[in-house]
Formats: sequence, C-alpha cells, structure tokens
Amino acid sequence: MSLRTSLKNLIRRDPAASLRERAADLRASLSRRTVVIGSVAVAAPLPAIAVPIVTAPVQPYPDAELVALGERWLRARDAQEEAMAAWGVAYRQVYAVIVTCPPELFSTRDERFSVLGGWRWPTLLGVNLRQVALDWGTEECHTEQAWTGEALRIAIARAVPMLGRGGKTPGRIRRWKAMLPTADAFDARVEAVEGSTDRRRLEKARRAAEDEFRDLSRQIGQHVATTPEGMAALVRVIGRYPWKDTGGAWANLLLSAANVAGIDPASLDHEHDSINGRRA
Repeated sequence: MSLRTSLKNLIRRDPAASLRERAADLRASLSRRTVVIGSVAVAAPLPAIAVPIVTAPVQPYPDAELVALGERWLRARDAQEEAMAAWGVAYRQVYAVIVTCPPELFSTRDERFSVLGGWRWPTLLGVNLRQVALDWGTEECHTEQAWTGEALRIAIARAVPMLGRGGKTPGRIRRWKAMLPTADAFDARVEAVEGSTDRRRLEKARRAAEDEFRDLSRQIGQHVATTPEGMAALVRVIGRYPWKDTGGAWANLLLSAANVAGIDPASLDHEHDSINGRRA
C-alpha cells in the first residue's frame, strides 16, 4: 500500500479527525509497515558466501621414479623374452641348413693362420667367414669357418696386393675361384631360409629388446630405494645377475635395505667403498 493510498484511507475513515490526529495515525501506520518489511528481510536467507577450499599439496611418492622404472623393466623383460623366443624359432631353422655346409668350403689351417690371421675378427684380409657350429651339445662340438661367395671375391681381389704375386698366392687364388660355384649355391640356400623365417629382422628386434632391457637394468641399479616397492625393483634386477659379484647395484641394494629396515647406513661395515661415499 502506497503512502498516498494510506492518506486517502485515513481521510475517508475519519473525516472529522483533526490534522494532528491524522498525522499521528499516519506515523503509526508507517512504523508498523517498516517493522513488517524489516522482519521479512531478516527471515529471508542470505546468499551463501563462497569459502575457498585450501588443500594440502600432494606429496610425490618417495620412490615414484624407481617404481615407474621397475614397471617398465617388467614389460621390457617380457618383451625381451618374446623377442628371444621368436628369434630362436627362426635361428633353429637357419641353423639346420648351416650345419649342412659343404666341407670343401671350410677354411684350411694354412688359410686360417697364414691368410686370415687365426681367429681374428675381421680377418687380415678384411673378410668375415661363416661360423659353422658342428656337433653342438656333444663332446665333439667344434666350430668351422666356412667361405662365402662374398668373402671369396674379396679375398681374390686383395690376395696379390696383400700377399704378393709369388709363393702360395697363385694356388690360393685358384682354389678360391674353384670354390665360388659351391659357395654361391650354399649362400642361396641360407638366404632362402633366412628370408622365409624373417631371421634377420627378428635378430634386430631381439637386439633392440636386449638393449632396452639392459639400459633399464642399469638405470634401476643407480637408485637407492626408501620403500619396499622401490627396493623390490632393485631385487628383481640383481636377481638376474649370473653371480653376486657382477653388476653395480649391490651397494645400492644394501643401502636400500638399510633405509627400509630403519638401519643407519653409517653403521654398516661393507667392502664396497661406494657405500662410504653415499652415506652423507
């Protein structure tokens, strides 16, 4: 109700009232109106004030990096084993052909020591002969060096410059030239089985997997753990050492064990000097 309406009502309600009386009634009416409006305002809920939420900073896990390396190491270990198995299947098929190498391709004692430089790798002539392991797994096992077509051609081209024109050089060249057809034919057999088994690609994949696994093992071995999970990564790596004195992570494993067990590393009496340098 507006002020004008209130005045009209007062005038209509009591036309005989004096001006002073009408003014007093008006003041009373306005006071009651103010009280009512104020009460409604108090009863209305106030808008909520946004209170900022303060959260404590998340602390990184003490051995987060080491644990992550350990998980990668496990995957790399499985990948290496799979790559090794795949390569092994192919290699066994290739090996079954290689052991059928014609004996006339085997290098003679004279060639081995006078021309090729014994068991040097590569040889004095700069050629690599095929290694043929015979009777593998028996007491009679031995390895022969067999000429390939590529090695024969290189030897023929380098014989005179390196060995001279006289002496045994002419006879050696004649022998090598006569061996070419046999060597080329056997090379073709080996290349065919290597192609059908994808042996070369599988060997590259195996070496890449081995390199990654070896690198992760080295990285893990450089860490000192403070938690059981971190120490487990070190234990897995060291568990694959051929014997306890190989690899460089033994000192770190001992320090890690001391951390987890609550032992002061300064109290350790260990033969590795590396521990003394890491106690600080």
